[in-house]
Amino acid sequence: MVDALDRARRWLKRGGCLIDLRPAHTIPEVVVGADERAHVVGVLTVEAERHQRHAAADRALRHVLDRQLFVLEEAREFVFHRYADSAEELRDYIAERWKQTRLDDATCLRTAAALDNDAGARLWLRERVAIRRLKPR
Repeated sequence: MVDALDRARRWLKRGGCLIDLRPAHTIPEVVVGADERAHVVGVLTVEAERHQRHAAADRALRHVLDRQLFVLEEAREFVFHRYADSAEELRDYIAERWKQTRLDDATCLRTAAALDNDAGARLWLRERVAIRRLKPR
């Protein structure tokens, strides 16, 4: 990963920057409700390999900053929501697109029940995301 960051630094045009965008926390929350009635009904099940992959990316970023290959110009975190119409739709979306992550059966059932109990409720996945702007030295 450090090699990839070093290569990216060499490919950047003069005045360019590198954007690092990835989850700030590896376990997104499943939320059901509307406005003040919204509540967390569970979290996704994340395998150790995903945690390790994100930790490796953090280490690689620290390494290139320590070696002064890049300067961290700005870093922020924000909340990103993915909406779904049903617990099954959310479960299938995660299964198709996310590695080492799933919506377990118990959380899926709780989510479906919460939606059934509140006609005005919405379902979403709440994820903390980090974005960093790095400038090459």
